[in-house]
Amino acid sequence: MRRCIILMFVIIFLLSGCIDIADREVRYRSAPISLEFSISYGYYINSSGEGRLVIDCLIFLPKPLNGSVLNLSIIGNYSHEEDVIGDNQAVRWNFSEEGGKKIKIGVSARVRTSSFATDLIAEGYVDMSKIDEDLKRRFCGKQRIDDLVVIHPDDPMIRDVVGSVGASNNSFEIAKRLFRWLKRNTKYSHHDGGKFPQTDLQTLNLGMGDCDDLSILYISLCRSAGIPARLVKGYLIREMDGGYRAIPHAWAEVYVGSWLPVECAGTSEDIDVEVHQDFGIETANHLRVYVDDGTDENLSLSSRGVMVRYEKGLEIDVEPFVEVKDVEILEVGSLVVRKNGERLYI
Repeated sequence: MRRCIILMFVIIFLLSGCIDIADREVRYRSAPISLEFSISYGYYINSSGEGRLVIDCLIFLPKPLNGSVLNLSIIGNYSHEEDVIGDNQAVRWNFSEEGGKKIKIGVSARVRTSSFATDLIAEGYVDMSKIDEDLKRRFCGKQRIDDLVVIHPDDPMIRDVVGSVGASNNSFEIAKRLFRWLKRNTKYSHHDGGKFPQTDLQTLNLGMGDCDDLSILYISLCRSAGIPARLVKGYLIREMDGGYRAIPHAWAEVYVGSWLPVECAGTSEDIDVEVHQDFGIETANHLRVYVDDGTDENLSLSSRGVMVRYEKGLEIDVEPFVEVKDVEILEVGSLVVRKNGERLYI
């Protein structure tokens, strides 16, 4: 789930284009706001030669923010067990098999999702001084993936950015200002890379990154400001080439009295459009499967995937797969942002 493999015009394909600008509201083009679809994802593990291999695999299960999992099944008749990891449900496999076989393991689900949006009104959100201290301890510190520290909220460069957006007691307002800073000072850029994302400092210095890179930088900025923030991973359900694809994706959540989703990888050059469409919104095309619990171990597991140990004489090929089919558009609507900050779908 490391890379977003399509350039991120994907992020704004649903709501791109303002069709009505008036003194009282901005209305965007209509798009699906409720979907039902079947999704399968996991790994192909093919081996050739003689010997035994041991497969250790962890896969997180779908958990829509605004929707439900209608049914779920396990792919492959291999030994597995269900597990709870932080706030996530997962399936673990750990089994041994003779080489020379084609193995497929994963999960399959029928899912219903609906778009979520909160109003862009700062009133009603928690003051910075009143944010729960336990949440601050869990979601305002450094965090690493294995031995790599990817979030450095105490770094002077991160603190300088936070100081540049101005002071406020309102957590929602500060989170929105930091999002505006992110949009003004970074760009989405797909890049090939290794297993781990860029660190926050790498993305800050480069001024660019892909979905998880930009999300990690934004999370670090919010944590430095004293706002709990965490990483979310999952898929974007994208219509293309006459069908649908599920694209591995990552975004953020911030705690401002409740957890609000923030899409960090939009590509509009209009900052107001980015705020309207991506701050405090999770569209029906987002399917989350993983939410960070603030610990190093949990974040490391989000990048783990499958591990295969095998005897000399075997050749192993591992490929992830994700498939979407039977997509039904249940409801279509237009995002409307009113002058007072009210945001709704009609």
